[in-house]
Amino acid sequence: MSMDAVLIKGKRKYIFCSDKHGLRVLSNVFEQVKKEKLAYEWYHFSTEKRELLEEFLSKQKMGTFLYVVLPYSEVHIVQTMATRIGFSSDEAQFIGYGEEWISIFCCRCHGLNRGEEQQTELTCHQCKLKLEVSDHYSQVHHAFLGYPATS
Repeated sequence: MSMDAVLIKGKRKYIFCSDKHGLRVLSNVFEQVKKEKLAYEWYHFSTEKRELLEEFLSKQKMGTFLYVVLPYSEVHIVQTMATRIGFSSDEAQFIGYGEEWISIFCCRCHGLNRGEEQQTELTCHQCKLKLEVSDHYSQVHHAFLGYPATS
């Protein structure tokens, strides 16, 4: 995930999706888009409107570029949604902020566990299996895979 929004030129339309904090992060790119009189829409995100976002994004035409700035806990959900709809990594920028943590997928019960960035072991919150956090990342689950700990 990039940390700064960068204007990608030559797109048919630009979609900005953020909360209040994201407004500040996207302001430079937004001002460039307005200055160049390019087509855009701003989607003011809230968790209550998450379902509506999927409908909104699914109606966009090819050539649309998506900017998303949200807390890490939400940006992964929106990224999964956008990918499912058909936005490729070349058609979107996702920027997360706030408390950063990783998800760890339990190989036994398939539960998701919250862990710290550099964590190497943890106990699954659901089935209590001691897990070793691997460096294998699942795009499907947006989580690192946790395997039974050997120690």
